[in-house]
Amino acid sequence: MRPLFSSMSSRCFPVLLGLVLTAPMPFALAASEGSSYEACPSCVPSDLAWNDGEFDQIYLSAGSAPANLQPQVLAVDSISRALSLLKVAGKSAPVALFSDDSARNLARGLAAALAKAGPQQDALFFIVSSGSNGLFGAKLGTSGRAFIDQQGLNLVFGEARVDFIGRYRATRMRRAFDFGSRTAASPVRLAEDGLRHVRSDWVVVPLDVNGGSATRMAPALPVQVIASPVVQDEKYYAVQEERLKSLKRLRTQDLISEQEYQAKRAEILKAW
Repeated sequence: MRPLFSSMSSRCFPVLLGLVLTAPMPFALAASEGSSYEACPSCVPSDLAWNDGEFDQIYLSAGSAPANLQPQVLAVDSISRALSLLKVAGKSAPVALFSDDSARNLARGLAAALAKAGPQQDALFFIVSSGSNGLFGAKLGTSGRAFIDQQGLNLVFGEARVDFIGRYRATRMRRAFDFGSRTAASPVRLAEDGLRHVRSDWVVVPLDVNGGSATRMAPALPVQVIASPVVQDEKYYAVQEERLKSLKRLRTQDLISEQEYQAKRAEILKAW
């Protein structure tokens, strides 16, 4: 007489195998889909300036913003350190807005996007960060907009640390995120961090031409905005040299394309 287990196994195995092969595998599929989550339904594919993985993405908005000082080249390390300082109000104490990895990733994305952005474009960002339990914790989404003006790198947050992935995995329904506004504050409440706060949801990271928080390229401003002629002294050439080094670093890190690198390099050399 054949063992009961062996008999059941022979009958059930094809059924179980069929279930395994046909069952949905959202985690495996999501990992192979690339950046397929649309946090900004109103954005079009051509607006996408940077993405990494399934969720992290930055779009350049249509030309309705006030004149920003863009394009610019940002120092990724310095911007990453500034992002790591940001905290939001928690139930009992402020909590970090970004993990170290997500701060670094957002800094990379902003450097790539703002090197391409025009004066009338804001960079709309969506970044996913691990919760307090690290790798095994919830993945939290944060959205906002970034632009550069005379004060520095402006970050306006629309939503912070939203636990959305569980529902998305279960239903595959995408949640539209708020990317913040220059004219109305969002519910995000940033904690004190030593940076300049314009509003409770708006912070400015200062930029320094001489290697402080960021390396900034000379903006393409209308001629009438420039109050005095550029003095081509030793300091001027030092700044131009720093611009070329920063541009080369962006190309080496694949944050800009070869075509963008050559075009900006020619622009800098033309002003030499």
